[in-house]
Amino acid sequence: MDIQNTKELKTFAAQRVEQAQNGKRIILIYSCLVLGLGILVSLVNYLLQLQISQSGGLGNMGLRSILSTVQTLLPVARIVVFLCIDLGYVAAMLRIARGQYVSAQTLRLGFDRFWPLLRLMLIKGLIFFGIGFASVYAATFIYMLTPLSKPAMDLLLPIVSQSGSMDPTLLLDDVTYLQLMSAMAPVMAIFGLIYCVFAIPVAYQYRMSEYILIDRPGQGAMAALRESRKMMGHNRFRLFRIDLSLWWYYAATLGATLVCYGDQLLPMLGVTFSWPDEVGYFLFYALYLVLQFAIYYCLRNRVEVTYALAYDALRPQDKPNSGVVLGNIFNM
Repeated sequence: MDIQNTKELKTFAAQRVEQAQNGKRIILIYSCLVLGLGILVSLVNYLLQLQISQSGGLGNMGLRSILSTVQTLLPVARIVVFLCIDLGYVAAMLRIARGQYVSAQTLRLGFDRFWPLLRLMLIKGLIFFGIGFASVYAATFIYMLTPLSKPAMDLLLPIVSQSGSMDPTLLLDDVTYLQLMSAMAPVMAIFGLIYCVFAIPVAYQYRMSEYILIDRPGQGAMAALRESRKMMGHNRFRLFRIDLSLWWYYAATLGATLVCYGDQLLPMLGVTFSWPDEVGYFLFYALYLVLQFAIYYCLRNRVEVTYALAYDALRPQDKPNSGVVLGNIFNM
């Protein structure tokens, strides 16, 4: 299938989703798992925060430390579990794209391949961290060597000149701090530009690494990254066109995210409510969960099957009977 014809690709993806024997059931299970995980983590985080606020005094310092540590690690655990569930979901959509049998057992694949998946995510994270660090250094270098840094220098020089007799941090009041942040806005813009220029092509190079990890159980994280880089060498713009054609999905996801932070965004626009802050938080969060469930159940399946079809169109074709099947048909 030609991935340049995005309309044909999306139409075929919709047909595959409709023809899948257990497709709706898999999508429903995945949606419930993801949203249930989010609700559970939010509830536990709220209870931990409530317990921390009620554990005052020196005698409860150890308890507060333990609860704070658990609260810090909770989002990390959520991300790890979500990555495993998400890889299983992608594997299920890949099987649907190929017209293969799929069952709820497919969602376990991320846990079965936990260590290769974890290594893959860590390597990709280190790559983008390195790009970010280099971008910060380059942006700072450009900022300091251009007239853009003059407003910040005009604010900092008086403080530095008094550092011998007075702690300069005492002179950095709220007004001066806000002025300094405003003066340093150009360096953030330069950083964002440099980061996008280098990070976006790299992100497209490694977009197929998860599919390769699914499709080739014998390969590890580094091999998946190498194969993805070869596969995407001259196809990054083609995948970018598919992303653009799926704008409605990303717009819906962005809209749901904005709804989640409605209790913070609406007051900034001058809209206020009479209910307590906690009521507003849970109300908008509940509305966000409803929208997110609708997006996962109604929209994301077609999007992921479209990407799976693009992967199949780009991957090197195996010889007959030599490819790796995603597990035993009776277990998947």
